[in-house]
Amino acid sequence: MGYKRIGVILARMQPIHNGHLELVSRAYRENEAVYIFVGSADKFNKRNPIPISTRLELVRKSILDMLQVRWGVDKAGDGKYDSDSQVDIALINHGIHVVPLDDLDDESNNSHEWGFYLYSKIVTETGCPNFTMYYSDGYEIITTWFPGFILRNNVSLSLIARNSVENGISATDVRKLITERKDDELRSVVPAAVFDKREHLKTLIELSEKIV
Repeated sequence: MGYKRIGVILARMQPIHNGHLELVSRAYRENEAVYIFVGSADKFNKRNPIPISTRLELVRKSILDMLQVRWGVDKAGDGKYDSDSQVDIALINHGIHVVPLDDLDDESNNSHEWGFYLYSKIVTETGCPNFTMYYSDGYEIITTWFPGFILRNNVSLSLIARNSVENGISATDVRKLITERKDDELRSVVPAAVFDKREHLKTLIELSEKIV
């Protein structure tokens, strides 16, 4: 694809919130292309209550809205799209790619095996062996994924401390606000696409609680 600087974000986005958007904003500012890998794409359980189709929709819409507000990116026509694929194309035109990523096996696997799996997926999507990963916590975990020679030669790490963004909001906190219908608090920490879909998300979260 010819990109010289590539930013990578890996997150489950259960759901996407303003902390995630800060990562995307920084990566977009510092790179020619940004690849957002939405993890645990193959999971639907208590820890992953929002299915991948819904997560991808919310991630794409939220990022496109952010680009317009923060960066002045013009949404074609009246700013409305007839399909998710049109939203995806609009993002790709601005160098942003949203990619579902299955777990290797159990999502708690932080071994080099997982790191090689992730690295190969990233290189396959980006066409480039070198990139910067943006993250909000878990430095110790991320550095165990990759062997030293990859960290030295191919993967750079860029941290935004979670507690510096929206008082350290997490997706777990967001899901609690959704289920408790604390709309005023929720509105302040999530993009409009998530807030507008809060009742649907509440149903999904409650359904996942019934999974044995």
